[in-house]
Amino acid sequence: MATWHQKGSSSSRKGLGAMIILDTNIFIYLAKGILSSELVANKDIAHASITKIEALGYSRIPANELLLLDALFNESYGLPLTDAIVELAIKLRQLKQMSLGDSIVAATAIENNSTLWTANTDDFGHIEDLHLSNPLLQSNAP
Repeated sequence: MATWHQKGSSSSRKGLGAMIILDTNIFIYLAKGILSSELVANKDIAHASITKIEALGYSRIPANELLLLDALFNESYGLPLTDAIVELAIKLRQLKQMSLGDSIVAATAIENNSTLWTANTDDFGHIEDLHLSNPLLQSNAP
């Protein structure tokens, strides 16, 4: 079983309820208000290490969205890039052309036996062992 680390904490989080891994686009949609924060309230949310880099590494993030993104990442478990995730990401990229980021996010979800929430389900639909959900298709947008 994977070990989960909350931002700024070295404590392990094992045996929690079903973890939901959020793709970069879901963090952005939450920060922009496209998706309601109620969507993730009282849920164990997590992110792959590359998701934080993708979301916060954009040079033109408005200050208010940056604050919201920081708050969301503070409430989300940061899942480390392990050797097992690296090996699986390599295999996924060998099977079908996909971005490095998508391969790491998918491998992280699979290795942690978690559902990946993404608006780009078509980018991941070819991966057999990956559980996907598109929260934009649910009736919980603000």
